[in-house]
Amino acid sequence: MDTRLREFEYIKIQKYVPELDLLSNPLLRPEEKEFLAEFYEFLEKDLDKDLKALEELNYYVEEPTQNKKRDIVIHVMKKLADKGYYSTILNTEDYEVGRITRNALIAYALCGGRWSESSESYIAGNYSVEMGRLSGGTLFCNPVNYKATEQQKEKFLFPVAKDGQIGASAMTEFNAGSDIFRMELNLQVKNDKVIVKGKKVFITNGMIADYIIVYGRLNNGPLGAVIMDTENQQLKNFRSARIRTYGMTDAFVSRLIFDKVEIPIENLLQGNGLDIAFHQLTEERLVISAEALGDAMKKLLYSHTYALHRKQFEKRLHQYQVIRFPISKNIREMNLLVSALIHYTRELDRRPELASSKIMAANAMGLKISATELGFESAIHCFRTMGGRGFIRQYSNPIGLLDPYCMIHGGGSNYVLENSESRRFFKYKPTRRELEDVIPRIDY
Repeated sequence: MDTRLREFEYIKIQKYVPELDLLSNPLLRPEEKEFLAEFYEFLEKDLDKDLKALEELNYYVEEPTQNKKRDIVIHVMKKLADKGYYSTILNTEDYEVGRITRNALIAYALCGGRWSESSESYIAGNYSVEMGRLSGGTLFCNPVNYKATEQQKEKFLFPVAKDGQIGASAMTEFNAGSDIFRMELNLQVKNDKVIVKGKKVFITNGMIADYIIVYGRLNNGPLGAVIMDTENQQLKNFRSARIRTYGMTDAFVSRLIFDKVEIPIENLLQGNGLDIAFHQLTEERLVISAEALGDAMKKLLYSHTYALHRKQFEKRLHQYQVIRFPISKNIREMNLLVSALIHYTRELDRRPELASSKIMAANAMGLKISATELGFESAIHCFRTMGGRGFIRQYSNPIGLLDPYCMIHGGGSNYVLENSESRRFFKYKPTRRELEDVIPRIDY
């Protein structure tokens, strides 16, 4: 059954707001704009039909859609990998733009989309698909590339990074959340096997993954990490199931159960699991910041459009200050946070050793919290301008209205770190000049 109501007048995006167009932002260098423009073109020509097909499936109830969505998502990841957009870990020599900056620009564009001059329509992007890309392309590929042997890379890294097979990272647990120190899953090493016993939750790509990096306690002691081949999700004693979330309707967020799963000892990554997990977390935080900012841009663009076109009590919504002022405020804040994001990614590209810097990790976490909060606020303002349309799927689906509600939690970081060191640059809203003066001079 199709849940759309045909009586509602369709309101479509007509044109970008210049302040919301990253390609018009003087902050970006020419080579960064060229890379971003190429990705937008790829998004329109190669992905738009697939993303629209995913959106279309969200309107139907009382009929199965999960298998159709799975096939589309897997197909999209393969297309991203063919262009070097799924993982940025291997093809650094192909681009003038730094690897981490590219990763952030892809995340921003894939979440936010862009107005297309050629088709005169809005290519909306998809936050859920980007989360799948992050899970496989960054959270799986980065730690594997960091600690895997050449044999392990050949077997597990290259099929994901080059060929677009689906990767996932299994860290979060039911009782521990993302608190790694409370992790309980057991990796028992016996002879030539690693026996995996435990559960994981909120694992993006979990039930469609070909390979999963599983974090747990080696013989109930220090943290370790092992790569699991799911054998097309048929591995003995391994089970995965979809978790239905309020937003992220196209992401395969999953729970995983390991009931004494046997994995060959050669799949074990050498080194401390805490080091392996933390190695990619700074980049992950910056990419999540880019996702949230791209999504906020999309919400603000829709809010702006609805405010201009919708009438209530014989006035356009933009004539009411309670509508207009928050949108303007969020646009200014978004551009400040984008400035911080680009500064951080460039610094990491220029000085890779900063990936292990505690100060950089704290800065990235502060940015992530502020960016996800902005995405949340932008969704609230978008809902306000949509009015009753926000309650129904045909209007909330195209813009992913509830997606930021799945990200504001941030693995508990918003609560634990709200007033901590991680927010020292973001406790108040700095001006662009303050950001540009402070960020380049950080002593790492």
